[in-house]
Amino acid sequence: MRVIIRRDYGNTPDVPVRTEDHSSPTKQSASNRQPSQPHTRGYVDNAIQHELAQARFIADDLGDHMFGHLVPTDMAKDILKQFIADCVVEIYDSSSETPNKPLGPKSKRVRKALAAAFKDARAHGCIRSDSDAVMAETKSVEADKKQGRGKKSKQQDNPYSWRWRDFPREPIGEDKLVTFLNDITDRALEVAKPRLDSNCKVRNRFAAPQDKYHGVPLSYEPDGEDMRPDFLVLPVKAFSPDFKTVDQKYVNFTALRAVGESKNKDFASGLDQVHRYARGIRRAQPWVHFVVALTVTRSRLALVRGDGSGTERLELVLSDGRGCIELIRILLGIALAEGDDLGQSSEVELETKERSCKVSKAKAPPPPKEAPPAEGHDRESKATASSSQLYSAPASLSTHDTSQSVLSSSGLAPHISDASVPSSAAVSSNSKRSYYEVDDGDDAGEDERKPSKKANRTEVPVVAFIPVAVYGRKCLGILFTTSSIRGRGTAVFCVVDVKDESRLLALKMSWQDVEREAEQNEVLEVLEKSRLKKIKLKESNPHANLVVPFESFKASRKNETCTTLGAIRAFLDDQLTGFAVENRVLSVSLSELKRPVKYFWGVHDFVRGVRGAVLGHQYLTSIGVLHRDISENNVVLARRPGEERGYLIDFDMAKLQEPEKPTEAAATVRTKRKGLIDDPGVARSSLPIPSDGVKPLKALRTGTIPYMSFNVLYGGRHTHFDDMESFLYVVFLFFFTYAGPLSKEELRIADTRGFTQPVGSGRLTHIRGWPSEFAMWSDGPPQQIAKDKDTSLGKTDSGTKLVDSAEVNHCLQKNWESGLYLGIRRLLLSLWTLFADSRLSDGFPLPRTQVTHGEFIEVLDLWLKEYRGNEQEFSNCPFT
Repeated sequence: MRVIIRRDYGNTPDVPVRTEDHSSPTKQSASNRQPSQPHTRGYVDNAIQHELAQARFIADDLGDHMFGHLVPTDMAKDILKQFIADCVVEIYDSSSETPNKPLGPKSKRVRKALAAAFKDARAHGCIRSDSDAVMAETKSVEADKKQGRGKKSKQQDNPYSWRWRDFPREPIGEDKLVTFLNDITDRALEVAKPRLDSNCKVRNRFAAPQDKYHGVPLSYEPDGEDMRPDFLVLPVKAFSPDFKTVDQKYVNFTALRAVGESKNKDFASGLDQVHRYARGIRRAQPWVHFVVALTVTRSRLALVRGDGSGTERLELVLSDGRGCIELIRILLGIALAEGDDLGQSSEVELETKERSCKVSKAKAPPPPKEAPPAEGHDRESKATASSSQLYSAPASLSTHDTSQSVLSSSGLAPHISDASVPSSAAVSSNSKRSYYEVDDGDDAGEDERKPSKKANRTEVPVVAFIPVAVYGRKCLGILFTTSSIRGRGTAVFCVVDVKDESRLLALKMSWQDVEREAEQNEVLEVLEKSRLKKIKLKESNPHANLVVPFESFKASRKNETCTTLGAIRAFLDDQLTGFAVENRVLSVSLSELKRPVKYFWGVHDFVRGVRGAVLGHQYLTSIGVLHRDISENNVVLARRPGEERGYLIDFDMAKLQEPEKPTEAAATVRTKRKGLIDDPGVARSSLPIPSDGVKPLKALRTGTIPYMSFNVLYGGRHTHFDDMESFLYVVFLFFFTYAGPLSKEELRIADTRGFTQPVGSGRLTHIRGWPSEFAMWSDGPPQQIAKDKDTSLGKTDSGTKLVDSAEVNHCLQKNWESGLYLGIRRLLLSLWTLFADSRLSDGFPLPRTQVTHGEFIEVLDLWLKEYRGNEQEFSNCPFT
């Protein structure tokens, strides 16, 4: 039984309604990045706006929920009382005859102000089931709201203004802010020591990056975005024993426990930036259950917690009594927090290891701005500090704000390590949210400094936190990770089988929508029944081209099933019915380790791999399972020659659905042309296409955007034909993603380490950026992507024009040698024409393609047969 009960959010999210209706966010490229796609600021900002739409909530009790067990409200009040006595905090009374003079620490009005602040903090905290007093206060606040005595009237009745004496003066300097935060934390700790449990100790501390010219290393490439938070929360092992200096090797995203951004006025911009930083933590630490961030301005502070269902945040006014109590709770709570209090998983064992990685050098910082003259109650600092120290002594300024409070390989083109890699310039988003009145003021230009388009890459040492054991199994590293805040947040680790150390497994963690659990279980049950039936009949293995998990379970957090709205946010079941966001549960599964596509041995190896995945999809279709997420990441290859060469994985989005049969018109068109295309100029048939009388149902878009069919992007009903079109894009984009395979030695090493990516290793040398014609498929509006794909497949000579366009043809010739170039071109033309010929539009609410598994496989088989003579010449298989 819960000790505390969370308060309902009580209002709608503070973001505009999206134009598309998704109960769960589609996988944008910036969150589920494909190998060749950039991960710069513009892409990230676009993905954040998409994934967090209707999923950002104000939570007045967030501080109490996160840190109330470490710093109860009455403890924070007693600390504040001592701060008032020590003149760390000053109180002013606007109704007195001397409004610009602080009240005496022992005056009656100070006691009255402190009592009011305490009552306000308790009334906005979590509801303690054993506290009648808090329940009474809560009812009183709710009654005030019903009678119209809301926030404004309470503010008008409250004449007190609270000011932190040593809060850094404007503009807020990063080092001075960190000094202030640590000083308040240390003072609070001294006051609270007699009341703290013996197990309580300082575990984390605030720091500011010393390096003002480079982004904080993300450890997992690409690091195109220049991410340099203004302040960080690091474990105490990163600091010297006296806490005066920090080992800069720890300043990397694998070590961060929380991130922060400081602004003078632009609160909304600060929130946008910490969302980006939070995603950086999620990418570098994919095992965390949630991420924590802070935004600080001269008058406000926000505590943000992001999980798979979106974000919660607590907004505080620093000149308010309750705001002072909550600030003390947050700072001391962060300092005392154990790993799971800040989102770390108790099932993942970490070790620190020294590594190195490259970061982009940013532009030189702008000249410092002159601080404005002191206002009303500002006083000069009593201390100074050397700028060479990590923490400088605090400069003194009140937070008074009179504005209204606001809530080369053999035979292949040589590798060019950097020339074709997407620019690392961090492009600023031009969009402004309509739900904020943004006053840039003196925050203009204070965003994180951006690297130039030809940014210098500097190698820096880091102490990285590496997972060495996951759910009781030895971990060799991370195979795959996404970086979104909201969503499935899939992470795949290479682990060792506990019974056979020579056997490597893929352990997958993902946050699944609770409402899809029954659907997912049905799919797995159908797969298992089919497997057992085949075994009983002594027939061939039906899962030969599928990688189906052999073990799966729901993770736990603090002795309950790990869900975002339950175990993390602590809402009760009867509170969840009105939520506008999905509840997610952490699912863990184990399956056989296979080879990711980016470690392909050669073109023939890849084509055989796709052929195997299509066979796996054909089997799924035959038993009534629709995959719905065909992408390069979900096609894997055999680890050794002689095994099945290709497999289909990941059934998270699969559902039971009877397959559609091709229409008569589509079958008629397909008899016109079979096999490989010899003449690129052959025209398409123009036979009339009758209606099949079926109206597609409006469905949620599922899949990974660059690979989604135009029918699904338009909003049409998802069928197995749409999955087949996704296979077309898997093949097509492959040849623009890579410039030949890695060398034999690189492939051998990759196999030895279980295809995990070493921390700081950077982007693989054979990865290239997509041509501009395809780049928009990753992050453009779904309707625009659909129109572009539909138009391309709707023209009689679309395939020839596509591969003959200057940029596309240049990329093919640059990435692949002439011995392969002509064969690749022919394969692309044949497949593209096959789908163009199958396009149906007349009589259908939405156009779509209808290519069968057999037709797709036939093209691949003919190509493999015709070009089998040069397979060994262009193969880098390390086992032959």
